[in-house]
Amino acid sequence: MPDAQTRSRQRLVQVAQGHEQADLVIRNARVVLVQTGEVVQADVAVAEGRFAGLGSYRGHEILDAQGQYLVPGFMDAHVHIESSLLTPRRFAQAVTAHGTTSVVCEPHEIVNVLGVTGLEWMLAAGRESGLRVYASCPSSVPASPFESGAHRLNAQDIQDGLAREGVLGLAEVMNWPGVLGGDAQVWSILAAARGKRVDGHGSGLPDVNAYASAGIHSDHEAVTEDEARARLRAGLWLMVRDGSGARNLEALAPVLREKPRRAMLVTDDTDARELVQDGHLDRVLRNAVRCGLDPLYALALVTMHPAEYWGLHDLGLIAPGYRADFALVRDLQDWRATHTHVADARPTRAMAAPEGGGVDLGHGWRELFLGVPETSPVMGVQAEQIVTLKLPSSTAPTVKLASYARHGQGARVGTARAAGIGLTRGALGLSVQHDAHHLLIAGADDDDIRFCAQTIADMGGGAAVVLRGEVLARLPLPVAGLMSDLEPAEVVRQQQEVEEAARSLGCTLPNALITLSFLGLTVIPSLKVTPDGLFDVEDQKFVHGQQ
Repeated sequence: MPDAQTRSRQRLVQVAQGHEQADLVIRNARVVLVQTGEVVQADVAVAEGRFAGLGSYRGHEILDAQGQYLVPGFMDAHVHIESSLLTPRRFAQAVTAHGTTSVVCEPHEIVNVLGVTGLEWMLAAGRESGLRVYASCPSSVPASPFESGAHRLNAQDIQDGLAREGVLGLAEVMNWPGVLGGDAQVWSILAAARGKRVDGHGSGLPDVNAYASAGIHSDHEAVTEDEARARLRAGLWLMVRDGSGARNLEALAPVLREKPRRAMLVTDDTDARELVQDGHLDRVLRNAVRCGLDPLYALALVTMHPAEYWGLHDLGLIAPGYRADFALVRDLQDWRATHTHVADARPTRAMAAPEGGGVDLGHGWRELFLGVPETSPVMGVQAEQIVTLKLPSSTAPTVKLASYARHGQGARVGTARAAGIGLTRGALGLSVQHDAHHLLIAGADDDDIRFCAQTIADMGGGAAVVLRGEVLARLPLPVAGLMSDLEPAEVVRQQQEVEEAARSLGCTLPNALITLSFLGLTVIPSLKVTPDGLFDVEDQKFVHGQQ
């Protein structure tokens, strides 16, 4: 007796031959075949959650496309769901409206906070989200030896994570100095992932050949044409990032216009406001076409290419036997979806929030000194970039940054001065600080910095803007101090209130929360601040420690 999967395939074959009716027939569509670069007019039959064929078919259900383009569902090959500030089901609610049907999430944000429990929770929540959610197993927890989150993953943790259903490979290997320098811990993790897909993260990478030789397969940190070409020539898959945190598509468009075979478009980090108001990969496709990319090639960068990279051999195409994940779009310039279909998607349901991950600043945190040495360099913060600049100590005007440890490991704070934020009064803070996710406050006044920290601690995590002891706006993020399970529109409303309040105090950053969230990531140049002090990424040392 054939098993259920075999019976399903056998029925699909019967439908393809016209011997049985399809479950669904999509009629009057212009079908986009990214595998050949063609657009054809045909009926498309769906049965057993898969495409059965293109031609003329009968079906139990008819979907009239009314001349729209039928495209494979979009796939984001590298995304941090936590950066949206939304739980997986709320993230899915936001992105499926824009044609996205699959994502490969990199959950090292919640894993830094909750350990392996965070990975398990994200996978479980993804399965109940209505979106096809895969994951890569975080490789760098913490991101570098200079960060101290709530948890550390060793090679055995990685091996166990890679064995979980839905985990497709090893996530971004950030500690490239450890890769190139033969660090035993880094190499034990690479050994645990041998034979799997291995994502790279080579920001500031001095030797692409050496990095690729370690068994790295991709990188999303190229920011110049030369960096992009170097990665392609080394055989790496080039992931071109266009998200709220960093936008590299325009700079790298000349490379993509040459249609490299091993390339993808990804978002990496996109906040709730941009997802709801501007879109997800549909927004990226609009930008790609505006930058001169051929529309069908651009579509392949978010469908066929990521599916091939991740070994998802039945996704990414409209073709017989492939899963029937698709979207209808009116044209191949605007890409806005009028209908999105995720085959066999489970009904969505709320997942109970995992335990832990709040804000514990430790005994005596209020008494910690917030001074910054006069000779300390100034961190230059850049709008819509995660790379910072190293500016001279004489740079003005500046605002103070305070990074408080929030994981109950004792009271610690690191401080710095930053230019480019624009804040002249009050304080703005958040408990999302890549990757260890401590509590970062930018403020013009020490009392407001402390009051802002207390406000966020009382919420169990989130973002807040304060002035002279008054809370002007707040955004609670009760899930690990990173995410909210409220409706996306409500999270957007709260996010806008926080950012508008910050602007009223002089903040000039267009995406203040997501830009500030990267000011502690010690694998991205040039200066970063952690609870242990101000860190120089190029020199791989602390400029000054806790004050």
